[in-house]
Formats: sequence, structure tokens, C-alpha cells
Amino acid sequence: MLLIREITQADYPVVEELLNSNVLGGGSYTPEGQEVVVAELHGSVVGIAEFQLDCDFGRDEGRPGHSGEQAWILTMAVAVTHRRHGVGRTLITEIARRAQDAGRTFLALVPQDGDQETDRRAFFWACGLVPIEPDGPGAAWGSPVAQFLASEGAATTQGS
Repeated sequence: MLLIREITQADYPVVEELLNSNVLGGGSYTPEGQEVVVAELHGSVVGIAEFQLDCDFGRDEGRPGHSGEQAWILTMAVAVTHRRHGVGRTLITEIARRAQDAGRTFLALVPQDGDQETDRRAFFWACGLVPIEPDGPGAAWGSPVAQFLASEGAATTQGS
């Protein structure tokens, strides 16, 4: 069964390798100033998500305002061998639950450009996160937390 848990220092080498294999890393891994959860399956880390529950990402730089407080997914990666098995969706759902518990009303991210950009965008779209800015490099995607969690409940019920 998939377990979502807080990262530990023992996970750092595996997470570094996972980020590098997803063309998202560079150098030794240290999760400075952000919250991090990992997805563990049969004792192995197969996914990671870095996020901030209290983030006003880019409003000062002209990003659109959102009613309520924002939670931002900063980095997300899933091992190639475990994609299309619900790992990424489960990571996002965990962040959305934590965001809701913290009183945040909007979940957002900026899909990484470069290798696998099309796949990343297709994945986020399938999860219910949509562009909230004009398309272009660094454009934000997101969803109201309540809407995201409601759609996840419907997806879970239909998938049962």
C-alpha cells in the first residue's frame, strides 16, 4: 500500500536521485525552507513533493491574486516505473488536504519547463489543475482546494 509521509534525512540520497532522473535536480539534496512529503511503496521512496502551505508566490511580481491564502507545490517527481499508478495524484491530494487543514483555499503550481513538459502539463490537467494565467514560461496552474478535493472524492468513488 502506498504511504505518504514526511521526508527524513535518510531519504535525501534517494530523493536526489529521483529528482535528477526527472531532470529536476542538481547537486546534493537539502529541502531548505519547504515542506516535503514522500510516497513510499514496499519500503522504497517512489515519489516526492515539495510545497509551501503559506505562500504568496509572485503576487508582488504581478501574478494574479486569488481569494484566500495560497498553497504552492514547488517540485514534484515520481519514479518512471511508478507513473500512471496514482502516486502523483495521491501526493497532490495529500498537499490539498494539508492546505485545507491550514485554512488555505487555493492550490497552485508552475509546471516545470523543459524535458517532459508536455507530460507534466497533461498530468496536472488530468488532476484538475488548470492554467490560471496566460500560457507562457512560468505560467501558474491551480484550483480552489475545496474543488480539487471534491473532484478527488468523486474520482475515488467512481474508481471503487
